[in-house]
Amino acid sequence: MDSAERVARAVQLKPAAPGQTPVAPLMIHYTAKLAGMSQAQIFADVDAWRKAVDRAADRLPFDIGFALWPTDVPFSEGLKHRLPGRELGDDEMFQMLEDEVMTTDDYELILRQGYGRWFMDYMVRVQPQLSPGALSRARTTFHFIQLAWRIRGNAKRLEQRGIVPSFYGAGYPPFDMFSLARTFAKFSEDLYDMPEMVAKASDAAVEPIIATMLQPLMMSKGTRVCIYPMRCSATFISPKMFEERALKHLVQMTEAFVARGLTVLLHCDANWTPMLKYFRELPQGSCILELDQDTDIGKAKEILGDWMCIRGNVSPTLLAFGEVAEVEAECERLIRDIGHGGGFILGSGCEVPLNAKVENVEAMYRVARGLASGSVS
Repeated sequence: MDSAERVARAVQLKPAAPGQTPVAPLMIHYTAKLAGMSQAQIFADVDAWRKAVDRAADRLPFDIGFALWPTDVPFSEGLKHRLPGRELGDDEMFQMLEDEVMTTDDYELILRQGYGRWFMDYMVRVQPQLSPGALSRARTTFHFIQLAWRIRGNAKRLEQRGIVPSFYGAGYPPFDMFSLARTFAKFSEDLYDMPEMVAKASDAAVEPIIATMLQPLMMSKGTRVCIYPMRCSATFISPKMFEERALKHLVQMTEAFVARGLTVLLHCDANWTPMLKYFRELPQGSCILELDQDTDIGKAKEILGDWMCIRGNVSPTLLAFGEVAEVEAECERLIRDIGHGGGFILGSGCEVPLNAKVENVEAMYRVARGLASGSVS
């Protein structure tokens, strides 16, 4: 059974045969460590990063790979940022800066101009080297086109190695986009001070967001798309507010993608335990729910085991500071308790941290394949 078959069976909620559990640690910057390269090297040159991915895959044959060049990650997320080898040291992790770029006036602009035009102007604002105007919008549009072509090339390279690209296009629901663009504190005030305006702007944004997320998939003919509903978890808002403010658009986006034959990844960092029941409103057997250690994955299995594939959630702390035997025991527990009956992908809780021990990451693959200790290096 190859990676594509293992992942397809998991999405379809079919049981995995012994030694056939899909294994997919999320490695954005960690590939550099496996390849013996610096962060500055992989951020400066997409070809250098692709070579790092190749070397990492040679060392650790994972089932799912990340198809977005790390330098494109902070840009695509629409936030100001600092990069290694530029504002940061050569081997530091990139940083996202949550500044108040969006103002309360922007809600009215979205309604008047349309979300698409507003978003391009917003993206110009988060790039300090650009000045407002048509030329900067054109440059930003060209940047997105280049990003989509890079995804296509990255995904093709993964596929040629038998690795499943995790997704080909991604984006935030309106709630999460505004929360980041306004900052969480300011957006929280907006939800109480001007709830109707926020709701109208969110309604106006959702279809253009869907269209934007589909563009890279049309260029790559990809079959998976990722939604990031991270800022509407219980870490930030109540289940009641999630139901009233965010759920409708998450359902709308997911249904739109599934109707096009796409598998939807729901990258759900933070605490989703109180909201898990709402995911049953999404199409059955069509999504991968990616969780980190803040969500009770056992509860997720209990509520959603017959509804959607679950991916997770070996904690970054364990990968960085645990011993190999501890990682092996946790992976065995997850495969036994969460993987039983099918619908499970063994993964890290969000990204593999840069200080993770290589032998601990290797242990994830080894346990998923039922290999003897020390047989991967």
